[in-house]
Amino acid sequence: MEETVALLARLSGQPVRRYSTVDFGREKIHECVSVVVPNEQGKSLVYDLRRELSAGFLAFIGTTRWLGDEQHKGVEVVVGQGRSQFDILRMAKSDACNCGMGTEDIIKRLQEWHEAIGIDIFHAETDTIELNLARLPGDLNAFAQAVYDFCPDIVDQGVGSVDALKDAIQNDRHVYLWWD
Repeated sequence: MEETVALLARLSGQPVRRYSTVDFGREKIHECVSVVVPNEQGKSLVYDLRRELSAGFLAFIGTTRWLGDEQHKGVEVVVGQGRSQFDILRMAKSDACNCGMGTEDIIKRLQEWHEAIGIDIFHAETDTIELNLARLPGDLNAFAQAVYDFCPDIVDQGVGSVDALKDAIQNDRHVYLWWD
């Protein structure tokens, strides 16, 4: 782990915390390490880390909204041990409890997407997950509807319609999920 800590410090230029946070920064998880960086540096740092991390380590953006004792202007970049990108959701303790889904329910759906079109999860926290699509689904209308059914807040509180969601997915190859 010390090699990982040194890598995180070198690439981020920030002091490494011997924990990460969940529940909007209210709970510390000591199985992971993290740094807080400006918002605009988070995603690039994740991908820089992924190029250099040893096998068995995962990097992702964690907490972005701070409601605990720690108050930061920036995002948390987390490194922890895991076998697949779906372990990121377990480390982040992501859930959609207001829609009756726990972490494993979300993982099951995202695994289906990954098998069908390929996904890359780069951000996971309490109620938010961001992922990139390796390729667009054959039936983009059906996929956009499925994304809406899975996470209605992205339309109802976000883009406003399933058609707008479809257009965003087509243009960006990116899906931003959150459950309030």
